[in-house]
Amino acid sequence: MESLRPSRLLTAYFWLCAAFLLFPVVIVIPIAFGQSEFLRFPPEDPGLRWFREYFNNPVWVSATLVSLRVALAAASIATIAGLLAALGIDRSSERLRGPMTLAATLPILIPHIFVALGVFISAIRLGLTDSEIALSFAHAAVAQPFVVLMTGAALRQIDPTFERAARVLGAGPFRAFMAATFPSLLPAVVAAWIFAFFVSFDELIIAQFLMKGSETLPMRIWADLRLDISPTVAAVSAILIVVTAVALGGAELLRRRASRRLGN
Repeated sequence: MESLRPSRLLTAYFWLCAAFLLFPVVIVIPIAFGQSEFLRFPPEDPGLRWFREYFNNPVWVSATLVSLRVALAAASIATIAGLLAALGIDRSSERLRGPMTLAATLPILIPHIFVALGVFISAIRLGLTDSEIALSFAHAAVAQPFVVLMTGAALRQIDPTFERAARVLGAGPFRAFMAATFPSLLPAVVAAWIFAFFVSFDELIIAQFLMKGSETLPMRIWADLRLDISPTVAAVSAILIVVTAVALGGAELLRRRASRRLGN
C-alpha cells in the first residue's frame, strides 16, 4: 500500500499539470464557435460565423499562405541539414560528439530575440529584408536542433552492421546508407520534418524583424490582438490547435513505431 501512494500522487500531479496546460485550449475552442462581435465564454448562439470570416478574408488567407510557404521550405531545409549534422555527430569520435551536439543544438539555448536581431542585421546587409527565402533559412536554423535531436536518437538505435555489410558487398557510402540505414531512419525523419514545420509555422519574433511588407499568420494574429481583438482570432486558433495536435500526434506515433522497430 505504501509503495502505491507515490505513484498515485505522481499520477494526480500529472493530470493537474495537464489540466492547467490545456485550460486555455478549453476556453479558446468554444469561443471560436460564438456569433458575437466580442470574445465571450461560454459562447452565445453557436455557429460558424468566424470560421467563414477567416476563409473569406483575403488578409487572413494571404498570411496563412505565406506561413505555409515559409514553413514548408524551412522544414525541408532544417530536415536535410539536421539529418546531415546528426550523421556527422553519430559517426564522429566519442570525444567530439559532446561539443558537436552542443554546437548543432545551440539555437535552442539562445533567445529568439537575439537570433532575430542577428538575422535582421545580416538581411539588411544582403538586401534580403521582407524576403520569404531569408525567413525560411532563419526558421530552419531555429528548427534544425530538434531535427538533430530526433534523428540522432533514432540513429543511435540502428545497428551499423547492416551498413557495413552493404559496404563489404561493394556498395558505396551513399548507396549503403540509403539501402541499409535510411529505411529504418525514415519514420524519425518524417516526424522531425513535421515538428520542424510547426516550429516555423508558429514562430513570431524573427518574422516580425524580417517581414515588413507581408505578414505570416502569427504576425497577423498578433496585430489583430493588439489593434482589434476580433473573434476571428479564436477561430484561427481553434483550427491551429486541432491541426497541430493531429500532426504532432501522428509524428509521435511514427517516432514510437520506429523506436519499437529498432528495439526489436
